[in-house]
Amino acid sequence: MNLPVPVLIIDDDPALTETVEEILNPAGYATSIARNGFQGLKLAREVKPAVIVCDMRMPHMAGSDVLRELASDPVTARIPRVLMTGNIEADRSCANGFLLKPFQPDDMLHLLQRMTATSPCVEETVKSPTDVRWHH
Repeated sequence: MNLPVPVLIIDDDPALTETVEEILNPAGYATSIARNGFQGLKLAREVKPAVIVCDMRMPHMAGSDVLRELASDPVTARIPRVLMTGNIEADRSCANGFLLKPFQPDDMLHLLQRMTATSPCVEETVKSPTDVRWHH
């Protein structure tokens, strides 16, 4: 039996995060949700997901700032980061992947499959997904 692959979603929109969970959970991903950048930074450091998907526009801290901070932290630097935004011209340099909203479920799944296939964090995080914050 394959264990679910942990994914951290950082987004302040509950309707969107619910939709993302409905896409990812049946596909073998366990999701954890952070509602703002500060919470996302904390959760990323605690649970070390296989991939992080972060919205660009959030209150208090832009998604690009969250992803840059994660990239500069030795604890989270190896975790692939996906920027999710409705702005096609957004600066993508803070992320390893890009997801333009609105997106099709298959687009998200294919991107995450690519990101987790090359993620050095998958083996580490999937070995013991005991954190109760993961939903599957």
